[in-house]
Amino acid sequence: MPFCIFENKLYCNAQNSSIYAKVESNNIFLYSSPKKEDSSKMFELPTSYFVRLLENAGDDFYYCCYKDVYGYVIKDEVVAMDGVPILPFVEANFRVYAPEGLGLYSSPLLSDSLKKTTIPYLTDNLTYYGIIKGQEAIPDKSNSWIYCKYNFDTSAYGYVYSVFCDKLPSITTNNERFNIIEKPFVNLSYPKELTSVAMGFIIVGVSLPCLIVLYLLVKPSMIKEKSTATKSKMRATRKRDYFEFDDGDLT
Repeated sequence: MPFCIFENKLYCNAQNSSIYAKVESNNIFLYSSPKKEDSSKMFELPTSYFVRLLENAGDDFYYCCYKDVYGYVIKDEVVAMDGVPILPFVEANFRVYAPEGLGLYSSPLLSDSLKKTTIPYLTDNLTYYGIIKGQEAIPDKSNSWIYCKYNFDTSAYGYVYSVFCDKLPSITTNNERFNIIEKPFVNLSYPKELTSVAMGFIIVGVSLPCLIVLYLLVKPSMIKEKSTATKSKMRATRKRDYFEFDDGDLT
């Protein structure tokens, strides 16, 4: 009997890249943490519908969301598929009819310390997510609790005792199916160290463009210096020819 105290404050972002995974058998749960414990179970996922996988969460779990609630699913209990379903989740509301209102709890257990708010009589816009087994609050009645969302000033998530709920959805089978993805979120492996040969090629590849740029920058100065030196030499030669001229050479 799960008595998890969990307040979900995260919501799925439709922009996140993700993979849909199908729930193909009964008793598959969304967990509040990646632990195979009853206390971590949030609610049973509707069979034949989907969760959106977001990333790996260790060896046994995927981090995912169902509708607008984040959580975890066991990898071996869902089937990742290559496609986007038209109706991935059960979209339904239900009503509470307790005359004095019905408590919304953070766990499927009647306890004032776990009570989040009281839902007014005949509220009928509660968002349905799934069922979980909890405390049999009324003897010889059901021990089923419904995980739901109640919208008033803000959105509150939690459990209500199913005995005082009606207009529950009639869940039909979702027959959407796609090609199976065997290993979603496979991490690419990279070498930890580069070999000396690879490092040498990298150094040459990085250095060569730098040398070319440096040469192009220095080249005009070299040409100018060479031209200046040539002119100076020519002037010196002419002066030397003038001073060494001998009149005797004319006789």
